[in-house]
Amino acid sequence: MVVRLPGGSYWAFSLREPFGTCELEYVSDLEKLRSDYNFRADHPMVGNPCNRSVYDLLKYGSASNGGLVRGEVVQGLGIRPPMAIEAREDGQKIVAVRME
Repeated sequence: MVVRLPGGSYWAFSLREPFGTCELEYVSDLEKLRSDYNFRADHPMVGNPCNRSVYDLLKYGSASNGGLVRGEVVQGLGIRPPMAIEAREDGQKIVAVRME
């Protein structure tokens, strides 16, 4: 999935839960975050519907290699942020370059 961040840059990430099989979801409905995840936010988040973890795409968290990856775990039992995908603009397209 690719999302546009405040400021105009893009963030791409895998919808597959790191080290698991659950499909993550980009939650732009703030009421859904509150009702389904019991989490109050003022901007969209990434959620794990299997364990109710919430990832903040505006913050950085630790990756398994010790580096920083966008999508810090702000609630729940998530082990790490979603797997990052390096993306760049190529004319009118967003192109995935590599995955961590």
